[in-house]
Amino acid sequence: MRIAVGQLWQETNTFNPNPTVWSDFENWGVAEGEEVVERYGETGELGGFLSRWSENRGSTNDELLGLARFACWPWGRVESSTWSMIRQSFSRQLQQIGAVDGVFLALHGAMASDDEHDLTGAVLEMVRGSVGPDVPIVGSLDLHANITPRMLDSADLLVGYHTCPHLDAIETGQRSADGLLRLLSGESVTTRCLTLPMICAAELQNTFTGPPARLYRRLESLEEDPRVLTAGLYMSMPWFDCPHLGWSIVLSTSDDLPVWRESVDELAAGCWEIREEMEAVERYEPREAVERALAVEGTPVVIGDGADATNSGAPGDSTHLLAEFLRQEQIPGGALVFLVDPDAVAAAIEVGEGASFDGDVGGGYAPEYSPSVRLTGVVQRLLDVDWVLDGHIGRNLPIHMGRGAVVRSGDVSVLLVERSGPGSSPRLYVTAGLDPTTCGLVVARSPAGFRAEYDPFVAATVLADCPGCAAPNWSRLRFQNVPRPLWPLDAVVGPYEDGWVWPPVA
Repeated sequence: MRIAVGQLWQETNTFNPNPTVWSDFENWGVAEGEEVVERYGETGELGGFLSRWSENRGSTNDELLGLARFACWPWGRVESSTWSMIRQSFSRQLQQIGAVDGVFLALHGAMASDDEHDLTGAVLEMVRGSVGPDVPIVGSLDLHANITPRMLDSADLLVGYHTCPHLDAIETGQRSADGLLRLLSGESVTTRCLTLPMICAAELQNTFTGPPARLYRRLESLEEDPRVLTAGLYMSMPWFDCPHLGWSIVLSTSDDLPVWRESVDELAAGCWEIREEMEAVERYEPREAVERALAVEGTPVVIGDGADATNSGAPGDSTHLLAEFLRQEQIPGGALVFLVDPDAVAAAIEVGEGASFDGDVGGGYAPEYSPSVRLTGVVQRLLDVDWVLDGHIGRNLPIHMGRGAVVRSGDVSVLLVERSGPGSSPRLYVTAGLDPTTCGLVVARSPAGFRAEYDPFVAATVLADCPGCAAPNWSRLRFQNVPRPLWPLDAVVGPYEDGWVWPPVA
């Protein structure tokens, strides 16, 4: 058999005014043809898919053919010219490889460009148009995908993460391979989707211990039924001002029985029941957050800055917590914070290691949310911020955050980087020679995913309430394209009010 594989992965924050451009994808790794498998065949969902395929079909003469791989860290809308180049790459490769028996695409599901709200649906539609109606297409999705009719019309099967923090990228790829093999064996599939008119904050989306945990255990139990190909609950990317935004339940089965409609309804009711609990998050203004963190007995204390979460597409240049750190006369154990600021990195490189640094930092990408602050200190280290992520969001994923500089100002160590990257991982600081396990305070630019790697060693967690384009202050964000009413932006009586189901009900 001839199986085509590819990837289109980026989570778009439409409230981040900075566009995602071609160089962003180049930085994180663009590949076409054979390079897709050769360079990224052991990474994330692609790695899971290929390993399971080899495990089940290793003795066959199957051809695994690379299409294209485009991935970059969450940021603003994809520039239209960049999207055009991505589309051309997929189209070119589809023409070159010719007829195939099946397709696997590793996708995110919440990706938009300047002139297209649904890049995931668009690429699935393009592939469908190329391979024809009878070739099975399977797509893997992030748990925060925004499910659309276009995606459901174009793919035979959509397979999503079951964990938040996202620790099952490999497993999701493996489940995708299992699904494609079932389709290739001739098994039929019926898919039902129900989208709820609701979004919610991210801090309590933990699928292990949070309010939605029981719903995800239900998904797993459903998938134990041999008639179920895949079951998904997608909590959506809330900072995504695009049509069809809302939580979605997707269930794909080999038969079409009333019990599956009942299962979808049961999950929908469970989602609706926890909506207010999901929003009941204690966050503190920057000054109070730092004061509370300093009052904790034991160290380190991690402060989650969800409003500037780089994993949620925010710029990563907020200075609100840094300003409070610099205001302190003393921080026992010191404090760690990182900022995405290429100009400040260049300034540090110009003066060199061991030299004095005196300049404005931060606030360059979204000044409406955060001003720059004056940072005076010593450049302790210059480095290339390259490392491998093996935790929340990625498995064996190469990370390239450009050049970096560590500037020490009193008890505060500031890691300046040129490009955005995983704000949830302490390994970012470790890469720069900083030890988050022994410091007093450490900032994670993440609302919840940071818990996967920080919880094992921190004394406590404090959630900050800062301004930012990933803040759950819904009334301050200008939603223009989402379906209305949408809870909690509007009053919604029940889970089905103005929601939609797929396939459409006559």
